[in-house]
Amino acid sequence: MLPTMRKLNIKEWAALGELAAALAVIVSLVFVVVSVNQNTNALQGMNDNTIFEQHTQIMNLIIADPSMAAIFAKKSGENPQLTEIEAVRWERYQTSLLDIWVMAYTRHQTGLLADDHWEPWDTYFIEMFRSGAERLSRERWIELKYGFEPNFWNHVDQALFGD
Repeated sequence: MLPTMRKLNIKEWAALGELAAALAVIVSLVFVVVSVNQNTNALQGMNDNTIFEQHTQIMNLIIADPSMAAIFAKKSGENPQLTEIEAVRWERYQTSLLDIWVMAYTRHQTGLLADDHWEPWDTYFIEMFRSGAERLSRERWIELKYGFEPNFWNHVDQALFGD
């Protein structure tokens, strides 16, 4: 013969209700954590795409505009003497690249760009501004740096000039 089950009193029902509510809260919290992680990953991906799109747009200037390509070729050559107009265009090109670097830097600092996305961008910009046509001299950086936040100044000073 099967044992008979006793009926639960009101306190026992209340305790079971509290246990069920606690389990529901835990399940809800797990759901929130998963959702926040997915949202963070999506935001980081969007930020990486934005940086890539901005960079591509600027690089396309050199490809699509023969006069900009000529300026780039001059800057890459032995004697990079630019006309006044070419110098202005080159300055805008170079500051646009710096703007993209600072955008990546700022988004990384605020957690919107993951380390594994930031590090290749940072390495790319450091190499770009250390040598070649886009080389950024210390004198030029001193002229430009005041348009950027001090944390970025320090990063560029350290990355490009070892300061």
